[in-house]
Amino acid sequence: MKIPTTTFTRGAIGHHVLVMSSTSALALLAIFLTDILTLTYIAMLRDEALVAAVGIAKTLAFFNSSLVAGIIVAAGTMISRRAGQGACASLPALVTHMLILATLASALVAFIQWLFLGFFADLLGANAPTSAVARQFIAMTLLASPLMTITQAAAQGLRACGHSVRALAVVLAAAMCLAVVDPLLIFVLDFKLWGAGLSCLLAAATGALLGLQQLHRHVGLTARIRWRLLRLYGGRINRVALPFTLGSLAMPLALTYTMAQLATFGVSVMAGMALMDRVLQIAYCLYFALPGALVPILAQNLGAGDGLRVQATLRSACKVVLGHGLAVWAVLLLVSGWLGPQFGLSGPGQHLVEQLCRFGPGPWLLIGLDFIAISLFISRGRVWWVPAYAWLRATLGTVPFIWVGAQAYGASGVMLGLWCGNALVALISIATAVTINRRGRYWAHEH
Repeated sequence: MKIPTTTFTRGAIGHHVLVMSSTSALALLAIFLTDILTLTYIAMLRDEALVAAVGIAKTLAFFNSSLVAGIIVAAGTMISRRAGQGACASLPALVTHMLILATLASALVAFIQWLFLGFFADLLGANAPTSAVARQFIAMTLLASPLMTITQAAAQGLRACGHSVRALAVVLAAAMCLAVVDPLLIFVLDFKLWGAGLSCLLAAATGALLGLQQLHRHVGLTARIRWRLLRLYGGRINRVALPFTLGSLAMPLALTYTMAQLATFGVSVMAGMALMDRVLQIAYCLYFALPGALVPILAQNLGAGDGLRVQATLRSACKVVLGHGLAVWAVLLLVSGWLGPQFGLSGPGQHLVEQLCRFGPGPWLLIGLDFIAISLFISRGRVWWVPAYAWLRATLGTVPFIWVGAQAYGASGVMLGLWCGNALVALISIATAVTINRRGRYWAHEH
């Protein structure tokens, strides 16, 4: 077993931010790209109901990963701190029990979603010819969720110990498996949507197996499961995971309300939303990766008492967010008129995509900075600010803005209203993070 080192307390901090954020973003990008490849293949079947089914299934998978992300981030923070302190002997037990906790949580969420499988399938039309196939596809993606959780947890464990490239390799293995198997099952064997679900299962299993192998080799795993350690580590992890997860619960509520409002505008708009959801996940995967990338850097340097490196980390992260956001805006403006026709969308769905590409990236600049604020809340032990602002976004930052947007601009107003409301809440969250960080610097200076 290789001994983890305090990677982030030495060297150029800007380099660490770029490497961690880029490798974490590439891992997410690989997943999102294979998702949109699946969407592309299904769109080639020329059935908007099947495209909408993929959108619903992938949204449920995203909910699942969001709900267990707290366990993964919390455990990664603990692993990073212990690696920085040189307490390597306890890492195999910590990593093993973290995997168990994350997998059990993901399986529970998938089971609850499965209980409502009929409801999600009926969103496509209870009497639609493809309803039974869509139900099977959604069920298979739910079954794959715990396996993908193992993949993500293993990658975060490697990342926390400084093995960011190996973490990327684990996720890339799952993505490459999906990219290769998907067209074979969908077109060559003519399994269509059912084949897409089966390839999702195979890819998740591939990532999980490789992740466990890499953890065992480079960090360590233990075959002995102790209930005492499970309770001990579970309690410590929950200090971060519980508020983080409570915050994640707000997102499904807000998105469910948003989907319900969009559904009133027809299947074409739902298909456009499914496409735009995949586009945004690809475009802003760096933003979504920031907590997992920044928390290990911040945690190690806070543990070392190096406030200057903490400030340098935050400055570098802000530059990355703003630069990336402006570049994405420019690209989306260029492709706004091309995306809809490329995926066979009709008028309403195409109009939705065009409007969101033109005007949506503005609010996302503030939303991206909010991910840095979340990373700071976690690193400084002020995690309860995460659910506080998450629920503010999901309620006052969502419902009234969606209502006003829908009345003024229809389907595109629903999404633009959502993002504008979230951006306003992000401003408050960022201001809170700045205040907490300044007080932390003052406290460190005085003590």
